[in-house]
Amino acid sequence: MSPSRLPTRLVHTLKTHNAPVNAVTFSSSPGTYILTGSSDRSIHISRAIPDSSSNNRNIKQQGAGETTAPIQKYEAHGYSVLDVAVAADNARFASVGGDRQVFLWDVEQGGTVRRWSGHNARVEAVGFAGEGDSVVVSGSADTTINIWDTKSHSTKPIQTLTDARDTVSSLHVHMPTYSIASGSYDGHVRVYDLRMGSATVDVLGYPVTSVRCSADGNAVLVSTLDGRIRMLDRADGKLLKGFGGDDNGGGMDDGRKYRNSELRIRSVFAKNDAVVLSGSEADPSTGQAGMFAWDVLSGEAVAGVPAGEGVKAVSAVAWNERGGCWAGGCSDGTVKVYG
Repeated sequence: MSPSRLPTRLVHTLKTHNAPVNAVTFSSSPGTYILTGSSDRSIHISRAIPDSSSNNRNIKQQGAGETTAPIQKYEAHGYSVLDVAVAADNARFASVGGDRQVFLWDVEQGGTVRRWSGHNARVEAVGFAGEGDSVVVSGSADTTINIWDTKSHSTKPIQTLTDARDTVSSLHVHMPTYSIASGSYDGHVRVYDLRMGSATVDVLGYPVTSVRCSADGNAVLVSTLDGRIRMLDRADGKLLKGFGGDDNGGGMDDGRKYRNSELRIRSVFAKNDAVVLSGSEADPSTGQAGMFAWDVLSGEAVAGVPAGEGVKAVSAVAWNERGGCWAGGCSDGTVKVYG
């Protein structure tokens, strides 16, 4: 298999939510489990690949498993869950959504250990930072980024970043470089260097729906509502490569195209940063959404997987390096896992 080829066989469908899935993340290495956050206000933990001894499995002819009940449900949100992040030790996770709060959960106990209320609009993005994941970072429609100390019992953030002029839609904490990359609907990507106390700003001119740092921290992957994904040089903001759009085909041989003009669609690096992976809005010609992958070096599309009939959007994707599988969260409440 070439370095940029992506496994595209459907191996598992999760049918545990009854509303659009807005957030998908694998548990920390080895990524045995998937955490999903939905507009049904719940967070579910399920096995990424179905356990062959499980009774909760219907084997389809193509060999794909199906799960209809999660291993664990976490229910405290009163509004849609918009993002979920898992700590490296898998003992805790953080979630955010329409509640304007940031929830910190104990996985085993099944309840929240902290609820921070410093935002005054929906919270769209969350991530862990600091030594031992001792800090939680949240980005909100109130245009701020708050930084919370998990060890303190203070109800106030330890720092608030107020540079954005519109919703902070996406965050990625890159601990090796002590930085936080953030994307906003004001069309700007801001990367904060926490050691230097400085920020670099790149202006893209279109609302930003997703930001992701490469493993080495030298590049930032940015999705915007003009239907393009750009890989920028973090040092000078130079465009390293573009994906999607009509300039490089942007789609597959059968005419399916990557689209992102209205919704918050997340994109990630995969296969040791050799591939860019993203969800998509439905193609008007087929009425189907799908997931797309591009080779980082050539910019060419290397995979396009339709998400199934009636799926209007795949808004979140996740890649599991150890397991060599990936997942997409769909608007019909399903999560598709490919391996």
